[in-house]
Amino acid sequence: MKNLLITGATGDIAREIAKQAQGYRLILLSRDVSSLKGLSEHLYQVELTDETALIATCQQISQTFGAIDVLINNAGYGYFEPFLTDSASDVRQMFQVNVLALMTVTRAFLPDMMVQQSGQIINIASIASYMATAKTTAYAATKFAVRGFSDALRQEVAAANVKVLVVNTGPVLTKFHAANPDYLEKVGKNAVTPAFVAQKIVAHLQTNKRELNLPWQLNLARIFAINFPNAADKITRRFFNIK
Repeated sequence: MKNLLITGATGDIAREIAKQAQGYRLILLSRDVSSLKGLSEHLYQVELTDETALIATCQQISQTFGAIDVLINNAGYGYFEPFLTDSASDVRQMFQVNVLALMTVTRAFLPDMMVQQSGQIINIASIASYMATAKTTAYAATKFAVRGFSDALRQEVAAANVKVLVVNTGPVLTKFHAANPDYLEKVGKNAVTPAFVAQKIVAHLQTNKRELNLPWQLNLARIFAINFPNAADKITRRFFNIK
């Protein structure tokens, strides 16, 4: 049986992936696993910002199950605040969870993938990695980093037949946006469900897909922003400052 490991497993998208992925041994990591007992027998509780504990946990998993066939780096968080309200510790914490922990987990499991000449790493980023908007400065910076890391890593591991998929989502109806009802009301037509995102990810498990941009409306907006950045800035300033 192939091993599928998900970080940030209590997240809404991670839960849906765990429900939809069939035929895999599910290994779930979270800082609190008490709510995950019905999803898998293989639960590992660890604080992602504790690098020593995180490395030890990954080593334990490797010793127990062998190579990970699919690694989904789902753990991450964000908030809507102007940059000048962010403290240095706020920004550092977000980079530790969204970027550095992702790299630590990847570094732990990648060598076995390369030895077996197969594997897939799926990194959950954000449309914000293309379309940075006001009040998401630290969050957007972390997601740009995740996408940049993914694109560079993909080239490094191609010869070992290890695939890297980066998933960029727009607004998803998760706990992330639940605290911002006004924002969801404005972007509701473009928001998607965790089940929808999970379905798209599961459909591309162990494929050569390099990037998913969801939903299609925001993928079009992403393409527009790449080609017409000045116009996109004017639009997003007017629209996304509602956060």
